[in-house]
Amino acid sequence: MRSKERVLAALNHEIPDRVPVYDMGIDEPVVLKLMNAREYTWELAIECHKKIGLDMITAWPETFPLEWFKDERGRRGYIDEWGRKRVFTKDGVKWYAGGVITEEVFDSWNWPDPYVSERYVNVEKTVKNAGELAVIGFVGGPFERAALGRGHQAILVDFYKNPGFVKRHMERVMEYWVEVGKAEIDMGVDAIILADDYAYKSGPFFSPKIFEKFILPLLKREVEVFKKRGVRVIHHSDGYIVPLIPGLIEAGVDGLHSLEPAAGVNIGEVKETYGEKLVLVGNIDCGSLLSFGSPEEVRRVVRETIAKAAPGGGYILSSSNSLHRGVRIENVLAMIDEAKRFKYGCF
Repeated sequence: MRSKERVLAALNHEIPDRVPVYDMGIDEPVVLKLMNAREYTWELAIECHKKIGLDMITAWPETFPLEWFKDERGRRGYIDEWGRKRVFTKDGVKWYAGGVITEEVFDSWNWPDPYVSERYVNVEKTVKNAGELAVIGFVGGPFERAALGRGHQAILVDFYKNPGFVKRHMERVMEYWVEVGKAEIDMGVDAIILADDYAYKSGPFFSPKIFEKFILPLLKREVEVFKKRGVRVIHHSDGYIVPLIPGLIEAGVDGLHSLEPAAGVNIGEVKETYGEKLVLVGNIDCGSLLSFGSPEEVRRVVRETIAKAAPGGGYILSSSNSLHRGVRIENVLAMIDEAKRFKYGCF
């Protein structure tokens, strides 16, 4: 099977020749190390996915800065279209530094325009140059960009003290992502990953009742648009997401990423309970295992994870978030190589 065929089979709960391998993103320093290169380009990142043997690649739309500033420590930073403050550290990493959206500025805010063609430059490059790779379009959901633009603590208070405002905020976010997803589907992506973080490692940010009242109706509307256009939708959230899985199934998502083991997500239990309704994606720990473990440990965990999640189909192996700059290159390569050793006839 070719990579795209393998991925689409897994997303349809069919049995491919082997477990597909994916990662939602690869940080620039990791791409440079893997490709033995000095200058990062998105074209280089596409070739990196091919070289190391991944089956899927995420196509990322752009988010643009609105205002640049220096903080009280002299660090350069910016506020983006969602109202998120970012600051750059000495090593070039940009960190979230809070949100600026209030009810007073909401109506006059310069919200991102989903129809700006420059937003899709890398999406178009990915679709054009992916070759045999499956291309996964990226969108957000109703909650996360609203939460980061407002500030997490403020938006959680809004659910109780200002519910009308939080609904307006999340609807504005959702409507934007609907248009972005439609554009990506029209450009030829094979599926959509909808990233909307709902949980800490200890559990969800909010109760299932809050999720069902405020977020689920908007999430349903968004997912329905994409599925009517013929693509599968994978939902991404870090953390202990298990209490919200029934709501995600009700929303109509086809798959779930990242199934974070460091948050206590047991992929065997999730497979047993929800495996007929959800394609499972992820569960190889990128925080500790891929960063500090040995290649032998990585291979062992990959074998154990495949044994739990792959029987019957509906599993795509990936890290529990992304291949960030802290991962060891030898562990990344061991993860991919070990995954490819297991054919479905072995189960």
